[in-house]
Amino acid sequence: MHKIMVAIAPGSEEIEAVTIIDVLRRAELEVDVVSVCPQGKLQITASRGVKLVADCHINDVVASDYQMLVLPGGLPGSEVFRDNQQLVELLKQRLAGQWLAAICAAPAVVLATHHICSEAQMTCHPAFQQQIPAKQLSQQRVVVDLSQRLITSQGPGTALEFSLSLVEQLLDQDTATSVAAPMVLAVQN
Repeated sequence: MHKIMVAIAPGSEEIEAVTIIDVLRRAELEVDVVSVCPQGKLQITASRGVKLVADCHINDVVASDYQMLVLPGGLPGSEVFRDNQQLVELLKQRLAGQWLAAICAAPAVVLATHHICSEAQMTCHPAFQQQIPAKQLSQQRVVVDLSQRLITSQGPGTALEFSLSLVEQLLDQDTATSVAAPMVLAVQN
């Protein structure tokens, strides 16, 4: 099963959300874009005014359908995630073997606030790093904690690396490389 839930909410960071969805779909993974809009709407307005339309609403989600749950960052989107009890319970009751991924503000605002993956190494946007306990905080751009099945990243500028890490963990490095090649990414030295 390679089905992924990518949550979006009013104020989510659009570069992160769209990059995650795009890269996962390029890897031929099934992605459900899930609205966490409090009013039950599928269309949200992202942090820079871009309108995004979800496939379904959090009220219609069955957690066991997904191999991975992904939270883009941005404000106030991450705060909407943090305050949505249904989403928080879904994250807390994650099934064995299910991956969790969060980028930008989401690791601090959602995961740290609710003590989700409280033993995992993680990173987040530099503006929120003080909210992550020092023993857990990494300065790396993308952090994969295999023991906790958690992938975190720092922000819009790391969204492609983060998304390719999701592909690598769900599938393999060869697939991530083949997805990256036609995107003409800059070579890292």
